[in-house]
Amino acid sequence: MIASYLYNFIFIKTKKTAGTTVEVALADICGPDDIITPLGRHDELVRGNGKPLCRNYTSDPAVEAALMQALIAEDERRYVKARQKCEFYAHMKAAAIKQTVAPEFWDSAYKFTVERHPYEKAVSGAYFKYRAGRHPEFTQYLDTYVREGNYGSFEFYSIDGKPVVDGFLRQETLVADLKRVGAKLGFPVPDELRRMKTTSRKDTRPAREILSEAQRDIVFERCAQEFELLGFAR
Repeated sequence: MIASYLYNFIFIKTKKTAGTTVEVALADICGPDDIITPLGRHDELVRGNGKPLCRNYTSDPAVEAALMQALIAEDERRYVKARQKCEFYAHMKAAAIKQTVAPEFWDSAYKFTVERHPYEKAVSGAYFKYRAGRHPEFTQYLDTYVREGNYGSFEFYSIDGKPVVDGFLRQETLVADLKRVGAKLGFPVPDELRRMKTTSRKDTRPAREILSEAQRDIVFERCAQEFELLGFAR
């Protein structure tokens, strides 16, 4: 999640939709007073080329100091513990953001997010979570992951069942869509974005070919609002 007072926007981060890639690009144009929530420890260091860019995500200096110390010490446990105490965090839902930022900023800010076909989110999420030595073979794990349904995005950018964003980026046209938002709000976007978290997926076939018909039906049922809102093909 990023909130820019400089450019008057709120970026709401969803899961497995290239949200980290967008946050890396946006962090470069943010002002000193903007809110940039911490990424995972490794990604945070990559984003700033070794120098963390996260800032203004907590009103408690002790929490920020603890997080920075954990980064420097490469202590994942301490880093996660410190992140849990932050007022603002990466996958923060719209309702929580609205309650935390000033009402006038929420009302005036351009709110946007990034989306992706639910089939792709389900497969990508399964690969991201999968650990060969800990889990059963992948096809079985994928089926369990699909049935658990932890890959929807609608809840992140809606309040009381209604979308609250002003615009969507689509992962498949990410650069063009982010450039469009940049032109609207007045910030530059490079022609190429630094891709993050792209190495876990081993099967690069379209998700439609990986999922069974029964699995596709489950994804459609669990993400019906996203299919309807974004016009995704079933």
